[in-house]
Amino acid sequence: MGGHMDQGSHPDILHQSEFLHWQRLLRHGRTFSPFNTVFQAELLAKQEACLWASKTNQQIKVWSDSESSLHSIASIDTKSPIAQLTQEILLKSTSIKLGWIKAHVGYSGNEAADVLAKKATQEGIPTYIPAPRNHIKSLLQKESIIRWQKEWNNGETGRSVHNVLPKVKTTPTPWQRPEIMFFTGHGPFPTYLKRFSIRSSDSCGCGNLGNPLHYATSCLFTTSYHLTKPSADLEPLWWKRVMNNNNSSAKIRKLIHFIQENETLLFTKDGD
Repeated sequence: MGGHMDQGSHPDILHQSEFLHWQRLLRHGRTFSPFNTVFQAELLAKQEACLWASKTNQQIKVWSDSESSLHSIASIDTKSPIAQLTQEILLKSTSIKLGWIKAHVGYSGNEAADVLAKKATQEGIPTYIPAPRNHIKSLLQKESIIRWQKEWNNGETGRSVHNVLPKVKTTPTPWQRPEIMFFTGHGPFPTYLKRFSIRSSDSCGCGNLGNPLHYATSCLFTTSYHLTKPSADLEPLWWKRVMNNNNSSAKIRKLIHFIQENETLLFTKDGD
């Protein structure tokens, strides 16, 4: 966090009185909370420098190697309260100017400011700055994920999908429509259609329960698309493996297409 103030025109000028002033400021140096950012610290340094300069009634130029903080102060759209307060100080004190210098190229004032800033991190007074928006956003997202996970674990619906996707996440699962129908059971299956009174029977045309697992592993009409049938205790693992296997997913897509095209063959007639 380099920067310094001078009354001349060159950023390498640092008067002894100014260095002593910075040393005095060290007694009031700041340390921040872990969630505060370097950007916030840079902005606060500019604000305090401008506040001090506004009381001198002299032409003062504040030099900094932080382009991002200077851009924030110069922007009319800045959302930072610290930058906005600095703008107010500069509007009232036209004798103060801000300028950028390159870091670590030997400017004595900037190097001195770096030394004092590092010392202040150990000897400074703890200072509270409101957490940046991205930190609050991150906390809210983490809390939302925790609550979402609890609701997903304790829910009464979607248990078949929970077996496959037990962990919630904000990125979408790359399933195509047939895979969504298969893994959720919300598709051309008698068990699903009966739930909504679209069909009167939940049986397959072969006489067994017409659910996704039946069509994918044991139906007499879909043998070309069969996957190995799991034992009851390994069924949750089977769903996960099918989901993560490209060949299995390709078979599932073909299976769903076949079922949709051959409902009259696969489903029992209503009333039977």
